Amino acid sequence: MAFDYIQETLDLAPLAYALAGYFILQVILVVLLAVWRRRQRTPAAMLTGAFWGGVISALYFIVVSVLMHIWGTAPNRESPGLNMLWWGLAGVPLGILLWYLQALGRRWGIILFGASQLAAAEDVILQALPHPRYFGWGIINLAVIQPLGRELFMRAVFLPVIAMNLGWGWGIGATLIVELLLKLNVVWAISTMLYTGVMCALFYLSGNALCGLVAASVAGLIHALALAQHGLRRAMEHEDSDD
Repeated sequence: MAFDYIQETLDLAPLAYALAGYFILQVILVVLLAVWRRRQRTPAAMLTGAFWGGVISALYFIVVSVLMHIWGTAPNRESPGLNMLWWGLAGVPLGILLWYLQALGRRWGIILFGASQLAAAEDVILQALPHPRYFGWGIINLAVIQPLGRELFMRAVFLPVIAMNLGWGWGIGATLIVELLLKLNVVWAISTMLYTGVMCALFYLSGNALCGLVAASVAGLIHALALAQHGLRRAMEHEDSDD
């Protein structure tokens, strides 16, 4: 795919600063979460703390991506492509396919590496439901906040900036490495690789991040509803056992 951005070249330094800022944010969140755990000392408090840490991380990526586009340190176009609307609509059925591939990847990860004790807080929050309000927050997080943060940064900023400087091979490879590092769980590796491969392919074919963003949101919504259904069923069974 040929580049058709306003910028002819893009410096890698702002991207490096954004990643460094994310690392610093994670250190701060770890410290704050440790303090929170010492004060609360309950499993529910630890879960909610980790959940909001994930939300803050996604919001960081959203804000950084928007600012980089405003400041011209991320690739911009003069106007949206004529086919952008159609690519956006195509993201709906592709999101269903993406959800299936991720579920298949998670299944194969468990088969190959065994079940992991490490679980994502955004998933567990819907299965455990420490408070009824987390039913809505959990779904919004998986269907909106996390896809926005991940796709606006990884596809609308990181991938094209690396590709413009080093080529598409390096761009896709670097994107995959960063996505795997963000997960840090071998059980999720297959699912992460499938997800990243689909998202990079959609960006390469469409020339924009909209299709992938819609697909990620649809996949996240399906995943969230499945987890929420499981969580509600467990809560009802727990109430019945108490009675």
